[in-house]
Amino acid sequence: MVKGMKKFALPLFLTERNKYVLGALTFLVAVPMYLLANHYPIFTPQQLPLWKWDKMIPFIPETVFVYVSEYILFVAAYLFSRDMENMNKYIYSFLGLQTISVIIFWVWPTTYPRDLFPLPDNLDWLTFTVFSNLRTVDAPTNCCPSLHVSSVYLSSFIFLDEQKGRFLFFFLWATAVAISTLTTKQHYIVDVIAGLGLAVLSYYIFHKLIPYRKVSWAAKRTGSRSPRSAVRLES
Repeated sequence: MVKGMKKFALPLFLTERNKYVLGALTFLVAVPMYLLANHYPIFTPQQLPLWKWDKMIPFIPETVFVYVSEYILFVAAYLFSRDMENMNKYIYSFLGLQTISVIIFWVWPTTYPRDLFPLPDNLDWLTFTVFSNLRTVDAPTNCCPSLHVSSVYLSSFIFLDEQKGRFLFFFLWATAVAISTLTTKQHYIVDVIAGLGLAVLSYYIFHKLIPYRKVSWAAKRTGSRSPRSAVRLES
């Protein structure tokens, strides 16, 4: 590491003791950021062109359950992770991804023509309730890049740095969620592509590029269980 870079290193503030509190605070920060941009866009949201492939993808309301499983995926990934250095990077990358996305939503808001896909009258009660509530809470804006897609893929990427055996499971789950954004007609294909690209970029920046430093009050509890991390911090 270049000596001059040390002063810019991000602190490893998350520990076993405060992991759950800081995880909850991250959620409480991320949700209002998204909803403000979602419901109160500064500029008029614009529709993107529906590609041929967008039109070919069927509307399958029942996949809304895969769509909302995003929240279960977040909790599961967070609970299964054991490497505190890795979890610090995840918090930073998640908030960084959220911030970049919201800035894009403010500056260049996009919307999806959900009115072209009304919920069928014969839809079962549970699916109708979940889907109608989703459409009430989540306006058809904040399309590109798909934060739904970027956040689930980023959550799967954390297992590239620890417990690699879990990566495939979470990656496939994230892919199912990404596909459901299309079958629920929440997003365009380009939103999914952009979301995946943003997840890769955020992972690279915060997990591979940015240096980190231990803070005195957390040093004893932040120690990684992986020798890889020690080399990274001392380099």
